[in-house]
Amino acid sequence: MKIAIIGIRGVPARYGGLETCAEEVGSRLAARGHEVICYCRSTPEDDHLMEFKGIKRIVLPSLRYKITDTYSHSLLALGHAFRIKPDIILAFNAAIATLCIVPKIFGYKIVLNPNGFDWRRPKWGWFGKRFIFASSYMAAKMCDRLIIDAKSVCEYYIQDFKCDAVHIPNGANIDPESRNPEILQQYGLEKDGYFLFLSRLVVDNSCEYVIKAFEGLKTDKKLFMGGPSEAGDPYAEKLRETKDPRIIFPGPIYDPVHVKELHHGAIALIHGNQPGGTSLGLLKALGLGTCVMTLNTTDNAYVVQDSGLTYELSVDSLREKMQYVLDHPERVAELRKKAVERCREGYSWDHLTDEYEAVLIQAAGTR
Repeated sequence: MKIAIIGIRGVPARYGGLETCAEEVGSRLAARGHEVICYCRSTPEDDHLMEFKGIKRIVLPSLRYKITDTYSHSLLALGHAFRIKPDIILAFNAAIATLCIVPKIFGYKIVLNPNGFDWRRPKWGWFGKRFIFASSYMAAKMCDRLIIDAKSVCEYYIQDFKCDAVHIPNGANIDPESRNPEILQQYGLEKDGYFLFLSRLVVDNSCEYVIKAFEGLKTDKKLFMGGPSEAGDPYAEKLRETKDPRIIFPGPIYDPVHVKELHHGAIALIHGNQPGGTSLGLLKALGLGTCVMTLNTTDNAYVVQDSGLTYELSVDSLREKMQYVLDHPERVAELRKKAVERCREGYSWDHLTDEYEAVLIQAAGTR
């Protein structure tokens, strides 16, 4: 089966959850004998690989503005895809749903992962939120199948949009053993000497709550605020104005070996994802055996269950949990073990690829 992947920045995954999902599932599908083509955006960081983990890379340009980047690239990707004639198109991101009518006109089958309640994200303005909501509704009506990573979001699509959606969560690789502890020294860190935040520096990741909660904490531990931000973004610049010398802003961390060691060495990972959906960052932390503190949303709480701690969206609530972690190292050790167990239960990428493969084969079968 020939599978074309559109709607993401590309592989290797360097940006977010959609890219990670495409890489993990796409590479496993390629290993099973499928031909997987991923459309990647032309960026300064592009390493010009023709193939990555068995996934063929096709690099195309885009209009690099916040509103037009994904949409313009996906439009070009569809134009190219019609030339290679895939059996199925696997699309990510509800914002490109209005494009789904194009392959349908030409008889192509398309499966979309709309990425949760993307229209509820604080980063979008009035127009952006309404456009993504309308696109999500159109996707529900036009796509041959929707794959949705969070139970609550899947139920919403089925009940409110009256569509054929299937719940397939994101996954995680299980690797709780530290192999390169010396990497921490490159960041001026030591094991159990810091709290870890490793997400984009945007409003919907609750970054300001994390910083304010830590600023009021009496400890010699550090706060490692790793993550990318848009150049000149006023929100991220405001975060960096903190006067607390214990808070470190290293920028984005893309090296997977470094990411693993930062998880292994942290007292706990602080996760503040607000929109609905199954966060890959949260799953990654569990798979690496990290003690996690996550914002108490329906989907975050469903993922961690009794394998992590939850806090409410307030500075006091988060600070209380941070202090609890400092005061109870035995509880931290217990949660680290439970985190790995939780991942083994239902978030194995191999098992989830089985489910993706079945959906794609079924959707492509009538082409």
